[in-house]
Formats: sequence, C-alpha cells, structure tokens
Amino acid sequence: MKKRFYFFLLLNAALVLTWIVYLFIVQLLDPFDFENVVKLRTNPSKEIIIPKRGKIFDANMNLLVNSNKYYQLDLDRKIIIKECKKNKTDVETILAKIVRIMHSNSDLSENYLTKVIYKKPLSTSIYISENFNESQMLSIKKAFKTEKIAGLISTFSKTKRNYPLGKLGSTFLGLVKESSTNDERGIEESIYKVHGVCGLEKSFEEELSGEIGWKETIEDANNRRIPFLSLRSKKEKPGNSLVLTIDNNFQEILEERLARGLEKYKAKNAIGIIMDPQTAKIKAMAGLTKGHQNSSAKVLRSSPNLPVSFMFEPGSTLKPITALLALENDIYRPKDEIDCTAYHLLYNDEERTIKDDHKYNMLNFHDIIAYSSNVGISKIVEKIGRKKLYERLIALGFRHKIGYKIANEASGIFRKLSDWQGFSLHSISFGQEISVTALQLANAYCALANGGNVMQPYFVDRIVSENDEIIEQFKPKVLRHISDEKSLNTLKDFLKSVVDYGTATATKIDFLDVVGKTGTAEKVLSGNYGYAKEKYTSVFAGFFPVKHPRYVIVIAYDEADFESYSYYASLSAVPTFKNIVLDINNLPQSTIVSDLKQSSTEFITAPNIIGYTKEKAIDILTRKNIKFHIKQISDSNIVSNQFPKQNISYDKNKNLIVIIGTSNKKKNTDKISTNLMPKLVGLSIRKAILKANKSDVKLKIKGSGSIVYQSINPGKKIKFGTECLVKAKL
Repeated sequence: MKKRFYFFLLLNAALVLTWIVYLFIVQLLDPFDFENVVKLRTNPSKEIIIPKRGKIFDANMNLLVNSNKYYQLDLDRKIIIKECKKNKTDVETILAKIVRIMHSNSDLSENYLTKVIYKKPLSTSIYISENFNESQMLSIKKAFKTEKIAGLISTFSKTKRNYPLGKLGSTFLGLVKESSTNDERGIEESIYKVHGVCGLEKSFEEELSGEIGWKETIEDANNRRIPFLSLRSKKEKPGNSLVLTIDNNFQEILEERLARGLEKYKAKNAIGIIMDPQTAKIKAMAGLTKGHQNSSAKVLRSSPNLPVSFMFEPGSTLKPITALLALENDIYRPKDEIDCTAYHLLYNDEERTIKDDHKYNMLNFHDIIAYSSNVGISKIVEKIGRKKLYERLIALGFRHKIGYKIANEASGIFRKLSDWQGFSLHSISFGQEISVTALQLANAYCALANGGNVMQPYFVDRIVSENDEIIEQFKPKVLRHISDEKSLNTLKDFLKSVVDYGTATATKIDFLDVVGKTGTAEKVLSGNYGYAKEKYTSVFAGFFPVKHPRYVIVIAYDEADFESYSYYASLSAVPTFKNIVLDINNLPQSTIVSDLKQSSTEFITAPNIIGYTKEKAIDILTRKNIKFHIKQISDSNIVSNQFPKQNISYDKNKNLIVIIGTSNKKKNTDKISTNLMPKLVGLSIRKAILKANKSDVKLKIKGSGSIVYQSINPGKKIKFGTECLVKAKL
C-alpha cells in the first residue's frame, strides 16, 4: 500500500515538474513563436472610412448630383453549416431563406442568387455582389439578424455619383473617377475614393471631397470584433455641397431649344449661355454636338463645356463695341451720314476691298449698326484708332480667362497690338482676326446692358456644409468700369433698331423690348491662312428688357446648313434666341412682363408732321426730344405719313416712324413701298428677307433656294408686321 502511495506521489511530482519545465520553455524560450501570434492577434488593423462626397444643387435647391455608397456582400457558408449542426436545422432551408432575403432587398434575380449561393462545395465562402447600396445592405443585415442567420460579411465597395435629372447640365457638372493608390503628391489614398476629373467636380474637388476617416479594429478567430478600450479612431469629414447660380428651369429651356436647333439647322455644334447682367451670374449654359442624343450621360459629362471652351470669330456682334467707342469720344453722332459704298484700301502695295453683302450708298451711324455695314464700321474705326480699340477689347476681358473657377475655360485668341497687320484695325472692328468664347461675348454684352460694369462671371453661388451652414458665399465682383450712361443708352437704341427694322427683325416681340446684334462669321481654315468655303458661325447676342435688363443671352451655331441658308444668324440663332425669351417669359414664376407694366412708362403724344419737309419734321421731333426713324420711299422731301398718327399716345422710348415721299406707280426694284407688298418671287431667300424687312413684312419660309411663291400678291396694300408665307425651291 505504501509503495503504491509513494509511486503516486512520484508520478504527480514528475508531472508537475514536466509541466513547470514546459511552461518555462514556452514562456521564456518561446519555441512555438507564440509571442508573434499573440502580437498578431492583438495588433489592430485600420479600417478606412470613406466620407460622403458633397452634393450639387441648382439655384432653387433642386438636387443635380448626389453620392451613393455601395457595399460588397460575401457569404461564409462554413459558419452557416456549423450553426445548422449546432441548432439542428437544415442547411438547404437556410440557404433558401438567404436567396429570398437577398432577392427581395436587391435587384438581383432569384436564378442568379440560387446559382451563386448553392455553388459546390458548400463549405466555402462565396462572393455575392459589390453593388448593394447602403439601404439594401442594411435591410439584408436586419433580415439576417431577425432570422438568426450567421455568415454574412459586408465591406465597403465604392462610391457612385447619382444624377437625378439625367443628362441635364452634363458638360458643366463634369465627371469623377476612382483615385489611384497614390495621388499626384505621392500620398497614399484609398482606392475607393473618387476625385473630379473635369467640370465642377474638378474645379471644386477640395470642397466636395471631404476627409477620409479611420478606426482601429481587432477580431477573434471567428471574425468577431473585440472591444478594446485602447483602440483609436478618426471621424471622417463629409464633403461640402455646392449651390449653383444655374436655374434648372432655364437650363432645361436652353438645352431643349438648342437640341431642336441643332437638328433643324443641321449644325455641327449648338452653343448657348444665359447670364444675369447685373451680377454676372450664369443662369444656364449648354453646348450640344451632333449626335449628342445618342451619347451616354457619362460620355457627355466628359465632353468639353463648349460655352467656355469653344472659340469662334464673333463677326458683327463686335460692331456695337466699336460703335460705343465712337459715341464715347463724340467722333460721330447717330444721324451723321457715312458713305457705305465699296471701300478700297491700300497698305504696303497690298490692296483690299471691304464691301457689304448688300449695296448701300449713304447710311447714318445709327443704321450702320442696324443694317450691319462692314464698310461703315471700317470708316468709323479709322477715327477711333488701333490703341483705343485694343484697350477696350482687353478691358472687356477678351484674350483672358474671365470666369471664377470654371474648368477648362479658354482665353480666346487676340493678338497683341504690336502684332496687328495693315488691315487688322478694319477686320477686328467687325469681328475678324479675333476668337472669343460664348462666355466672353456674353460678359461683354453684360457690360453694355448693366451700365458699363465689366463683371467676373461665376456659377457657384455658395458652399454649404452637411448641416446647410454657409461655408462660403460668393458675391458679384466688378472688375472695371468701361463707359458712360449716355453713350450706353444711345448704343441700346442702336441695338433696338437691329430688332425693329435691321438684321434681327425675327427677334421682335410685341409685348417685350429685346435688343441685340447678329453675327454671321466665316470660319478660319484650320492651320491655314484664309477662310473656309460654306462654313460659318452664326451668332446672336442680346439682352432684355431694354430699360432694366435682366438677362443676356448668346446663341451660336457652328457650321449650320449652307444650302438652306441656316448659316445666316437671322435664320438660325435669332429664332432660337426669340423662342428662349418666350419660354422664359412663360415660366410660372416669371414676372418680367408684369414688372414692366407696373414700372412707370412715360407716354408722349405724337405731333402732326405730315406735310412738312424732311428738315422741318426732324427739327420738330428733335426739339420735342422724340425718337424717330425715317423711311425714304421716293425722292420727294415731304412727309407723307407717320406712325403713330397725330395725337396718339405711345411709349416715349419707341421710335416714331416718319415716311418721306410717296410710292411710285411705276415699278421700281430699288424703292420698296411701305404700304404695298413687294415682289419676292425670283429672289434668293436672303435677298427676300432683306427686301421684306424694309417693308416690315414678316416672312414664313418653306423650302430652300429661290422664291417661287408668295401668299400675298405684289402691290397689295399691307399693314406693318404683316406675315407672308413664301415657298422656295432649288
């Protein structure tokens, strides 16, 4: 018995000694490298938290761009099988439940889910999808928890930009893409973070992106997190949002009208911009290219923003700027007459003849702008001089980027004064040898409309935080002042004549005063000297209402159809401009017309000048400070009629039409009666339009080529503004 007891003690002592030796070896000598295993288990990993990118709103707080987070879901079926054995449940039943849960909370089909989830062998982990949005992911997690199903693994996948209004504003909103592992500064970033590559997304990348957050985590062997108190974290900072000056309603109108024009006039590009002249806020801008309707939204967002990047010769839209200099310096007065026959120039043995599309003899300064005479403006600019013209164009912002944080803005092409050639002064006066963007041209017309203030265009009104707190408010910025009120008011009267009886009568709106200037410019040959045949840029720049301008609009068509005469701005850019004005006025929130009616309109009574000589009538009207326009229909010097008639009250700002002479019974192709329908059959569309304009006849044109039919017979008495249908054939 004693032996057995001692043996037992000895055995226990040996076991205890062995255990002590084992623990000593394990703890001090660590032959199994347990220390590194422990360190590995307790060493926290860093989980990156991606901030939500800022939103973009229009001026009315309509959402234009938002961000959605997407997650990847995986399924650890080994854990599912283990839990099923533990709870004595059928694996097939649990997998069927998972299929139903994921199908009802996502866009994935039952067939796809069944194929993936039942894939053999069942003991492996499987990838489901990386396109579950946050809402879907949370719903699936909740359903798994309710059904007490284990094995679901969720990880952040990516951020996608969402565009609730589809393609609207695509080119200026821009595009984002995923960051690379290292940014351009060599700083490591998450591959899941996106950054702007063009448009607003690029210009305001710093404001929109936010700051990445992180947190330390430790997980056990079953991928369950261990809550250590010493774990550190940094909260992510969401990106700020942008509130634009862009008005969603204006943007829709502009894009729709340009899309129609692009198709109707068979143009290569259609460009438009709408600005507030008092603040230089951009209300809408769009540039559409041929085939844009078939392009995806992603392609459009990576396309150039044509209103700020596409450069073109402004043509005759530059003439008002030249004319303003002559008014400011009192070089010419509105009624001063200038010989507008073909102008022959000679410089260093090089000859050049400047002439107009239509022959004019004598035109007064006022009508040189109305009828867009190249000859007239060339003679005017000679008295202005190179330096003054150059300095004014530079002051208006040409040859410079003028917008605030507008991505990919072009500066235009305008040579230094020292590089001007012999005939450059004349060419630039009517918009050649200079290339501008629609933004630059619109901003110049803003200065003409707002009293001479050259502003800085911008289209982000403010930056706001996630809690709608204003981080930064942008305000109108006056860069410089360029003219005086008297000269600008006279110029507005010139521009009004363009619409009343000049090259843009199709813009005229009975209830609203609109002013502007057409420009039909030849396109420069790429890489060559000279101009391309049958390729033009058709432009109209204008503003309204005249008294207190609210909007400046520039419309440009690049290479509009030549055969149908759509390349004439009066037949393409002008009607598009008018339709946009009408659409804006028809908006439910528009108060343009009502405000005009409420404003104090000054009325005057028309005096009787019928029977007086031309000189006497002019003297009477001038002394009474009455605006007027003379229509000479014969060689007689006697006033034969007037509109409005004697003792009729009318708006002081409108012209009184003075008719000099009477119509000849004998046909005269050079003189057009103001109360008889002219003969248009046999004329080209362009000549028919000009002839009809002189008689205040509105033409509705069908077809192309020469006029073969007119709905009103020649010689029939007509009223001012009568509409006549004409048909043309090649």
